[in-house]
Amino acid sequence: MIYLDHAATAPPDPRVLEAMLPHLGERFGNPSEPHAAGRMARADLEAAREEIARLVGCETAEVVLTGGGTEADNLAVLGRAQGIPGRLVISALEHPAVRGTAEALAVRGWRVEIAPVLTNGCLDLNALDASVRSGDALVCVLGASNLTGVLQPIAEVAVLCAERGVPLHVDHVQTASGAPIDLSSLPGVVTAAIAAHKLGGPRGVGALVGRGIRSLAPISFGGGQEAGLRPGTENVAGAVALAAALSIRQGPDAVAERATRAALRDQLEERLGLPVAGGVAERLPGHTLLLTGLRGDTVVRLLDERGIAVAAGSACASGETAPDATLTAMGIAAAQARSAVRVTLGPTTTQSDIDAFVTAWSELEPALRAAAEAAA
Repeated sequence: MIYLDHAATAPPDPRVLEAMLPHLGERFGNPSEPHAAGRMARADLEAAREEIARLVGCETAEVVLTGGGTEADNLAVLGRAQGIPGRLVISALEHPAVRGTAEALAVRGWRVEIAPVLTNGCLDLNALDASVRSGDALVCVLGASNLTGVLQPIAEVAVLCAERGVPLHVDHVQTASGAPIDLSSLPGVVTAAIAAHKLGGPRGVGALVGRGIRSLAPISFGGGQEAGLRPGTENVAGAVALAAALSIRQGPDAVAERATRAALRDQLEERLGLPVAGGVAERLPGHTLLLTGLRGDTVVRLLDERGIAVAAGSACASGETAPDATLTAMGIAAAQARSAVRVTLGPTTTQSDIDAFVTAWSELEPALRAAAEAAA
């Protein structure tokens, strides 16, 4: 199989598997217990936490391990939404983990403002500036779009929020796979979500990080683990895996790998000659969202039959393909949005993978376009 869906989940990195394997066997202790096995597990857990903190630019005490990016996003939003309903601002780009949580709060009486995006897929900073007010509970901005890969102006957003005393939450789940993260450079009260499975680690492992951790209210209760914000016996193997995966994707060798990935992506786009959503903006190195002019779900299915894994750029519900909210927010027409196909490269992507995709597309496209014209 040719795997070009790294934005959904990345193939497991052998180095990550090697790091976590002992914690699935002989290093099995519960880190809350005082005996030798427990102390060993606690030491391993805290070493992983320290490494995660170092890699993202925060203090060790500002790392809360979670069951993934969605849980981290939920904790960041709901941990601010306490007491009398207030107001929060989210970007039109947000992942359902943030958008869905905000919608649930709106039902409970919270006012949710949606900050628009420009046609290039970047957040409209002027509109955000006009929207954010002192006293808002939270601002949420995606670090990089999981759909287009467009990187957002987080530094500018953080300054804007800090000036008004409003906490900022950044969904960095996708960002960490292909761009540097340094929370220490951001002013104000900031949290960020990350997830291991986008980085070559296991599914079901993530973290909420940043100095904003200290002012969050708990949303679940139990034994008091993770500073009382994520109770339950800690997943030591998962923490070790997340630290290992981050050290690969955020380490010194990542710079050259990102450049290689971006070169392959750019070559693919040039050879296909298709419109690319967000293609004029700065993007993650492996992302391309192709506007094919054909039904995206059909293209994905036919490529899958040829052993090539990609993703449709629009959600499918009740048999109908709905245009993705990110694309409509960018001003892309519904029919064009339905034709979107997301191709995402990773560290394991090769030149032969790109060649195979181009060959498959050149063979499929004529018949697909002829069928579409006949049906019109």
